[in-house]
Amino acid sequence: MKVDKTILTSLGLVVSLTAGLTVLANAQTAEADRSATLRYTQGAGPAGFDPPFAKNMFQELGYELPIYDTLVQLDYTGKINPGLATSWEFSDGGKTLTFKLRPGVKFIDGTNVDAAAVAKSMMRTKTDPESKLAGLLKSFDSFEAKDPLTVVAKLNVADVNVLYTLVANPGMIVSAKALDDKVNLNEKPTGSGPYKLVTSGPQGASYERNDDYFNKDQNQFAKVNMTLIVDTNARLNAILTGQQDVGLFQLDQTYPKVQEMVKSGKFQAPSFLQPNNYPIYLNTKIKPLDNPKVRQALNLAIDRDLINQGLQFGECQPSAQPFPPGVVGYDATLTPKKDVAKAKQLIQEANVGPISFDMLVNVSEPYASMGVAVKEQWSAIGVNVNIIPANSTAIRPQFRAGNHGAMLHALSAPSPDPASLIDGALLTPDNPGGMSPEFVKAVNEAKTKALGSPEREAAYKAISKMVYDDPPQVYICWAKAIMLGRKDLVGLDKTAYINALSIPDFRNYSLPKGK
Repeated sequence: MKVDKTILTSLGLVVSLTAGLTVLANAQTAEADRSATLRYTQGAGPAGFDPPFAKNMFQELGYELPIYDTLVQLDYTGKINPGLATSWEFSDGGKTLTFKLRPGVKFIDGTNVDAAAVAKSMMRTKTDPESKLAGLLKSFDSFEAKDPLTVVAKLNVADVNVLYTLVANPGMIVSAKALDDKVNLNEKPTGSGPYKLVTSGPQGASYERNDDYFNKDQNQFAKVNMTLIVDTNARLNAILTGQQDVGLFQLDQTYPKVQEMVKSGKFQAPSFLQPNNYPIYLNTKIKPLDNPKVRQALNLAIDRDLINQGLQFGECQPSAQPFPPGVVGYDATLTPKKDVAKAKQLIQEANVGPISFDMLVNVSEPYASMGVAVKEQWSAIGVNVNIIPANSTAIRPQFRAGNHGAMLHALSAPSPDPASLIDGALLTPDNPGGMSPEFVKAVNEAKTKALGSPEREAAYKAISKMVYDDPPQVYICWAKAIMLGRKDLVGLDKTAYINALSIPDFRNYSLPKGK
């Protein structure tokens, strides 16, 4: 990839390309059984398959990754690799981004994945009035086809993080013919990915291999079945009894059983520290949560150590800032504090009268138990919370409607990058009250700082301090995700996308022949 010195400094990213196929999967130690079916289970079902209009982009990501390609992909280390684009180059001071497309790729409807199709799909995501993802493409002005294999993206600001945005739903490319023909993509999603959707419903989705896919290492199964099992005990038992091959788990009451299963030698359970939190989203558009003293009091009333030890087996690092260790902007001096006396004092100073509001809580564990703990801890400072259980499909749309005071759910972002974490959590409808102009200005300035530079580190530490001092969300602890699966499942320890989201990418899994 050709990159001039100015952009190399600002991008901080070097891509190694081969003339042939880019292999993103881990090296296989045995020949894969391409006739096998992968049975995967998680705690959320699909709500749609048209990327810009998904009700919950993070929940839909896992169901859409098999279907749609993106220009660039995220690997299990959090690095960006080629996808539909084999190379890319920044120019014009970082405001022009040129992609060279992989030749010979086709959508499942037989049409070519060319620059015109890519530009049309990306502009739809950016400009359609109903697009839920347009805000994540705000740094882009346009996408244009320069020639059949060259896409030129114009940016309105030098933003070193835009490639991370394109690894997830905002970067998914839909067939231009399907758009022209007004195909219902929720029923017939038309991408160029390694698998094709066969059936879908509230309980999951099934796929079959796209045999024409350009990367055979990403479609090692003849079929894939993704099944919704909300109850974590039932999900674990489905793997234990061989009904399912692999599933996603958090640190909840099933964790001791997970450890037992691993000790038996029949299962594996690699864990992944995530740049995502268990936050309580606050609706600062409603009173009294618009009052900074009230929010500070709610923050000080949380006993994070108790929640960690009692509900997370001591594995969830308490937090009071938006970035975890290892991510640019993390500041070890911004430690979480519990001070009930100070919290009560702040409530009195706020002088807002009795405080009572509804809090949406994900019905899955560990959210449900955390919600009960938070309710009890806030009651100690005179705050009454009415818990409203909600499933993972409905919880974000319910909160975004603006009628509830809080939401306890996962904090998710498209990539393990500070800009993605801030944009995904604080500059989206998940933060109905928005952020101050000063905060937005600081975020925009941070995006211009060179990757790996002291200036970028300082900029994001300043942003973290702003959130720490005036929390729009109450952070609890940094989560771990666990992939529990059969011992012979290859690639489980190198699961991509889970390093940014509680959404794993199974495209690099395989089962060896003879198993």
